[in-house]
Amino acid sequence: MKKMFLALCFIVLGSSLALANPAIDKETIYQGATIEALLAGNYDGVATVEKVKRQGTMGLGTFAGLDGEMIVLDGKVYKAARDGKVTVENDNVQTPFYAVKYFSADITKKIEATDLSLDLLKKELDQLRKRNDLPYAIIIKGKFKSIKVRSVGPYEPPYPLLSDAVSEQSVFDYSDVSGRLVGFWLPAYMGNTNAAGYHLHFLSDDAQKGGHVLNLVITDAEIGLDEIPKMHIEFSPYPTKPLEKPDSYKS
Repeated sequence: MKKMFLALCFIVLGSSLALANPAIDKETIYQGATIEALLAGNYDGVATVEKVKRQGTMGLGTFAGLDGEMIVLDGKVYKAARDGKVTVENDNVQTPFYAVKYFSADITKKIEATDLSLDLLKKELDQLRKRNDLPYAIIIKGKFKSIKVRSVGPYEPPYPLLSDAVSEQSVFDYSDVSGRLVGFWLPAYMGNTNAAGYHLHFLSDDAQKGGHVLNLVITDAEIGLDEIPKMHIEFSPYPTKPLEKPDSYKS
């Protein structure tokens, strides 16, 4: 009887853990909060880095207080800070907005010895996408003749609007560097949920340089696109202030 009781306890415990930690769907973008909430200046944490890492191996976002740019690659969460320093963040660090996925490329292409500006790279990606109504995750490994990136923050309450914070951004120009671009393309109809169009962050191969991509010239590129049929959004656990005037996120 005692053994049966213990067995039942383990079954109940196992069921509770399964409910508390539902299986991650590797075909889904997992997102915390929305871009519109971030635009309105809601920079308090909605999830931990530990949770971000459980939900995907690649992606992007920012950190509580709008403290820098988040780059998620190979299951690690990096912060490109406003002073240009790049660090791997601890599990207990909070994020107010993120989007991540387990990456598996559906479409690949290799480009060699061709100078592509950011606009030309986007046109190349436009040609590779098979659909314009679904999101795509993007990882591009390459050699960059030049790349311009930015970072922001951190801020204390009362938080500024994102557009005001970006006007105070730090900008960094790097030359002859190898690294990866990571991010997403989302259809226009999803623009209040996440950044519509292309949203890319950069991390150098030595993990010493990174940030939100503003411009670039890439000479060699290994492109991977992952078409995404599903999206899971967890809204903020605290009441968010609304965006009181029209605004948009220009990636």
